[in-house]
Amino acid sequence: MPLVTLHAIANVLRKIRLLQLVDWILYKKSLIINRRINREFISTNNNFPVPPPHLAFDAYNHTNWKSYFDSGLMHAKVIADILNKEMMTDNSIRIFEWGSGPGRVIRHLQAELRYKYIELYGSDYNAESIKWCRDNIKGIRFFINQAKPPFPFEADFFDCIYAISVFTHLSEEMHFEWIRELRRVMKPNGLLILTTHGDSSRDRLLLREKQLYDSGKLIVRGDVKEGKKWYLAYHPPRFIKNKLLKNFNIVSHSYFSHTQEIWVARK
Repeated sequence: MPLVTLHAIANVLRKIRLLQLVDWILYKKSLIINRRINREFISTNNNFPVPPPHLAFDAYNHTNWKSYFDSGLMHAKVIADILNKEMMTDNSIRIFEWGSGPGRVIRHLQAELRYKYIELYGSDYNAESIKWCRDNIKGIRFFINQAKPPFPFEADFFDCIYAISVFTHLSEEMHFEWIRELRRVMKPNGLLILTTHGDSSRDRLLLREKQLYDSGKLIVRGDVKEGKKWYLAYHPPRFIKNKLLKNFNIVSHSYFSHTQEIWVARK
């Protein structure tokens, strides 16, 4: 079935408030499909705690522990490579992952960084995910953030903030409220790294959405709770450059995954 057709069906389910039911069915299917590979992963990685499957599915849309490990390590390497290149220090660094979920990426990050002293912070609006991270991932400070700013941090606190697939699930209003808050808690010359649904996701849009996207408008699919994975935002590069990151200096814009792009900007 063509991708755009699947998204059209999802839009209908969204409108008639059946998307949550379908999501529950997909969750149960994921548990069955991944049962064998998960047993094998746990048997060979018994010192690597994995989150409750419902937390993983809520955040990543799957319950595959090998994918949780492999993709987390891969994306940690991407973030670390950017930091190791762009942050002009070998001594100390304070890094914050906003939207850390059940710790997929941040738990791998320290081993990939070259700095002598590293402070890692993670936050998420899902209190259950944060509790699991606090109980199972050591050496990282985890905090709950609310659906709206502010963070519980003072101004000019972090050297770097990264957010993987967070703006992809926000309303337009929250894009601008959160970008102001991110800028507040970043040090001067600090680095912001974020991923978006950009041109690599354009084929998922319906015809009218494509027309608006091509005109530079943010596309938002709501009718579910904001922040959840089915609440979707698509970001034309013009929107990012001219609006969201207009008060930052853009360092780079490149491919991140088959559906997302990565932006690096400096305060």
